[in-house]
Parts: sequence; C-alpha cells; structure tokens
Amino acid sequence: MTAEVGTPDGFVERLARATLVHVDARVLALHLTATGPVARTDVVFAGIRDGRITAQTSSLSLYQILAEVYRQGETALAREVARALRLHARLKLVPAGAEIALQAAEVRARLGGRPERAFQIATALVSGAEIYVTTGSVLRRVAGMLVLNIEDVTSDDV
Repeated sequence: MTAEVGTPDGFVERLARATLVHVDARVLALHLTATGPVARTDVVFAGIRDGRITAQTSSLSLYQILAEVYRQGETALAREVARALRLHARLKLVPAGAEIALQAAEVRARLGGRPERAFQIATALVSGAEIYVTTGSVLRRVAGMLVLNIEDVTSDDV
C-alpha cells in the first residue's frame, strides 16, 4: 500500500470520470448538518443526485455522524440526518464486514490515524472506488485510489 501527497487539479472533472466515488463521513456530516462549506459539498452531492456520480459511503458513517450530533444534544437533527442517509437513493451504504475490517487493520497499521478513517478508506478500497472524497487529509493517493479533499474545490467548481 502506497500513499502520495500532492495537489490535484480538476476536482469536478475527476469526480465525473470516476466509476465509483467513496464519500467519507466528514464530508457527509458537513453537508447533511450544514455546518461546513456547503457550496463545496454541493459540488459532490449535486453530481450524486443527478446520477453523474456513482457514490457510496461506509455504514460506519451513520455512527460517526450521529454520535457527534447526539453529543451536541441535537436529537431532532440526528433523526433527520439518519433518515436522509438511509433514504438517499443514489448513495449506497456499504456494510462493514470481515473483509473490510481486515483491510482497515492494514490501512491503520500502514497509515496511522483513527480507526474510523481506516474503515472508511478500507471500505473504499474493498469496493473498488477510484476516488475517496474527504476533508483535511494530506494524502493524495492510497493504493492507487485518488484522494480528493473538499478544500480542493475552487470557486470555478462551485
């Protein structure tokens, strides 16, 4: 497993060309709770909504997002977010099974970081995602999969 650091170009173009895009929980949380750069996350979710982007996330995303929302005492928002994630017609929730757990262990051993991030990356790798969309990562490529940060969206993309 290799990891590269660098600067991608053509964020929207790369998403549109990919066969499968994995969206991690951080990006979903920013979008669904409207607490971050919604114009930037809209670039991803508009493509998912209209079918230009085939996307998935780990079922672990429900846990990651809802734990924080509940911690903030936002029970109604938690129900709304859970419903939106489960019912999003074009965003597949991939269950975290044994194969993904094994891959996650390898990812965490090689790249470090939190277990949740390792499970997200492992889900993307096992599923064959070409692009992993995240936020705040220095990684640009993991085992041949391109890593794009939502921060890389420019005003031209929005």
